[in-house]
Amino acid sequence: MVKRREIKPNQPAIKKEEPTAAQVEAFANMADGETKEIVLDKNAPRKFKTISVPFNEYEYEELLKGVNLSGRTKLNFIRYAMLKLVKDQEEER
Repeated sequence: MVKRREIKPNQPAIKKEEPTAAQVEAFANMADGETKEIVLDKNAPRKFKTISVPFNEYEYEELLKGVNLSGRTKLNFIRYAMLKLVKDQEEER
């Protein structure tokens, strides 16, 4: 026999967010087999992925030199360098 679970009065209700119109449309298109080009926002919040990058002492000192010369934060310096390298690689092709 199946035991039904019920919310106890002292437990807070789980808040369920409604999908946006864009999310509903994307889901429907995928279900229909249609795919649209995904447009990425370069100014979107940075909560998609995180990575941990281990450095040796030499690399970390070089990072600090670059940070001090550029006046950027460590993370901003790494992001800037990554985006610049990608742009340079694309221009070479």
